[in-house]
Amino acid sequence: MLAGPGPGSDDFLTRTTLQLDEGLSLPSVAGLIKTLQRVPGVLLAEIAAGSARAVVAHDAAVPGASLLAAAERAGVHATILADMRPPAGSVDPALPLALTPNRRLFTLAAALLLSLALCETIFPRLASNHYLLPVLLSSLWAFVIAHTLFNRRL
Repeated sequence: MLAGPGPGSDDFLTRTTLQLDEGLSLPSVAGLIKTLQRVPGVLLAEIAAGSARAVVAHDAAVPGASLLAAAERAGVHATILADMRPPAGSVDPALPLALTPNRRLFTLAAALLLSLALCETIFPRLASNHYLLPVLLSSLWAFVIAHTLFNRRL
């Protein structure tokens, strides 16, 4: 059964509830479902058990008139009871901007790691360079993991 958009739903489909004629036969119900699913933009159509209501999940661009026309083509009289659209502005356009501090941190860590690897390659006999890269890598990974875990808690 299709659930209406609620706090736990994360899709962006419009759900339209159609009130159908009472006492429809099984072949007419099957024909109605097939006809509704052939409408461009309709993802799913189903009839609620024990009632004369159809719930159609579709893109927001599909007008209710095309659903009613599809029901009429199937030989069923229908009226729109409810048209639940997804909330406007539910997609945050500033989301990529929130990731820029992490990108800067990663770029800084990569530049530091690359410069240390280059120094170790150019000057292989320096005693201080022998243990510098593994210590730096370990501390860098510990910092990145701690930073990621801290950001997930917020």
